[in-house]
Amino acid sequence: MKDPFIREKFTRAHSFARQFAREYFEKYPKDRYQTEIESWRKLQSDNIEYTMRRVCTENPIRVDRMIESAKGSSIN
Repeated sequence: MKDPFIREKFTRAHSFARQFAREYFEKYPKDRYQTEIESWRKLQSDNIEYTMRRVCTENPIRVDRMIESAKGSSIN
């Protein structure tokens, strides 16, 4: 089975890494793209190296489809 995730590795100064990650989460919301910081490490240069993971943009998770699916399978 093909891995459905895209992984992107970034290296940013410590002071910019958090802001960049926030912007990434805004662009690829966790509820639709399962976005997460997969791994990170602090480098000696005061930079942070981290890998962001998300599902392919061509196939984002559709929350509205999941809700409709759940409604159809619930027992009243």
